[in-house]
Amino acid sequence: MGYILGLGGPYYHDASACLVGPDGAIVAFVEEERLTRRKHSKDYRSCAQSAAWCLAKAGITLREVDEIAVGWHPRWPALAEYVTDSELIKELLNPDYFGGYTPARLTIVEHHLAHAASAFYPSGFSDAAVMIVDGAGDGAATSLYKGGPGGLKLIRQYPYTQSLGWFYETVAEHIGLGDWTSSGKLMGLAGYGKPVYDLDFLRADGDGYLLDLAPYGLVDAPAWSAESDHMPYYRLLKQAYGKAFTELGVPRHRIARRYDPGSGHMTTVTEFTPDHANFAASAQSTLDQRLLELAKAAMKEAGSARLCIAGGVGLNCSSNGVLFRDGGAQELFVQPVAGDAGVAIGAALECARRAGRLSLPGRRIDSTAWGPAFTDADIAATLKALHIPHTHHGDAIADHAARALAGGRIVGWFQGPAEGGPRALGRRSILADPRDVASRDRINRDIKRREMWRPLAPSILDESAPRFMGHSGPADFMIVAHRATGEAAAAIPATVHVDGTLRPQTVHESVDPRYADLIGKFGEATGVAALLNTSFNHEAEPIVCTPIDALRTFFSTPLDALALGGFLIEKDGKDSAAARG
Repeated sequence: MGYILGLGGPYYHDASACLVGPDGAIVAFVEEERLTRRKHSKDYRSCAQSAAWCLAKAGITLREVDEIAVGWHPRWPALAEYVTDSELIKELLNPDYFGGYTPARLTIVEHHLAHAASAFYPSGFSDAAVMIVDGAGDGAATSLYKGGPGGLKLIRQYPYTQSLGWFYETVAEHIGLGDWTSSGKLMGLAGYGKPVYDLDFLRADGDGYLLDLAPYGLVDAPAWSAESDHMPYYRLLKQAYGKAFTELGVPRHRIARRYDPGSGHMTTVTEFTPDHANFAASAQSTLDQRLLELAKAAMKEAGSARLCIAGGVGLNCSSNGVLFRDGGAQELFVQPVAGDAGVAIGAALECARRAGRLSLPGRRIDSTAWGPAFTDADIAATLKALHIPHTHHGDAIADHAARALAGGRIVGWFQGPAEGGPRALGRRSILADPRDVASRDRINRDIKRREMWRPLAPSILDESAPRFMGHSGPADFMIVAHRATGEAAAAIPATVHVDGTLRPQTVHESVDPRYADLIGKFGEATGVAALLNTSFNHEAEPIVCTPIDALRTFFSTPLDALALGGFLIEKDGKDSAAARG
């Protein structure tokens, strides 16, 4: 039938599935965490539920898929073309979800090549330099590619012993922000500090970089180059970084946690010293400089003024903003599903290209809304079964939600297909008035239950973007930080970070008419065609996927209202007496 199924999340986190159709277009994509409700799919890599959902959306069975691809070599450093181990295949695709069927083999697409394919093929570019930076995958930490009509060609690669992703996550761990899932916190904290620490163990080296921790006890990189198990090296790396950071005068910081009997939640002490903020800023600045050097080298060697980015470090909005402003690229595309979940997309697209089903250059993606969707009839059945008071407004839901937002209420917004990636883009969002800093603080403190210094982002109608960004630039996916204009600082202060940047999403009526309608109605009421937007979840769960997920999060947090499809649910009882199915 021409379908290709890609599987992501090989390293026991961020499992996912992507189905590509006979024409090379993405038919469906969803992360496993959205269905299992286990954040990041930590400690397992089954893609069974996400794959089963993708197949159900297309109305096909696993037997009808032409090719199944995975984005990693499971026996690295031993390389192969296919996975034929039936037990491993069953681990990824539990046959209970597929009528007892187990495929005979899976195609292997090297990890960074899958990342690169996820970035270049959906970019719409005829040619580009492609930069992949993450923790590690198939022995590589950083890879530079040249993309063109014939596909992708590797230019340069750095081994996992030179990992920029592990550097950044270790800084976050050292100052008590959490494990590898918490690197985004470091990015936010960096805005409060100054880059006063000289991290000279990660320095420029020609037109690239060199990580040298030998002075802190780490053995030379060549001794580990063929090591199939990263973990012994990873542990020694952490120890060396600890010594380096302590010698800089930044001792390890352990955060305190305690039970709050008032809220019933475990709370975390989130205060950090100016030294912590300065250390975060120093790490961010060092990362920015190394990425700038790499990007310029990649574009020079690729002979292109266009740049594509993926890999876990590609989720760093601040670095992406620096690359956009100072990297010299005429055009920039960052894959919105830049982390390991995105290798499902890249693995499937790379196989489609090899099979001659993907025309290059293709159409640039303008949305990641490839996930589960629910009709008003589906939602009505759920509300009826749970006896939840509501009012139904259909297509007029934007009018009612806009009035609630203009009145200072915080609204859960659940509409259409779920987006892929970690950024909510108006399908599974928590929304508030961007003029009101108190609402931002209430979201961080009471709803998301996280650090008060974490920035929140604006969704802006595309025609209003110049007022707040001052220039044109990549802003469809809330993944590139831009310098805020003076008008932004005055008009939407709740979305401007302390460093004077914002990470906007420009909303186009042609892409998401209901969300554009909501922002427009809010603009009519307030004079500001923008909304504060953050993902619809609290700190311990993935972004909501189903109406049940949305209702559970709505009732377990102090959200004021929920726009669930065409239905409005409110906690103050304003419309509950008028509830109707």
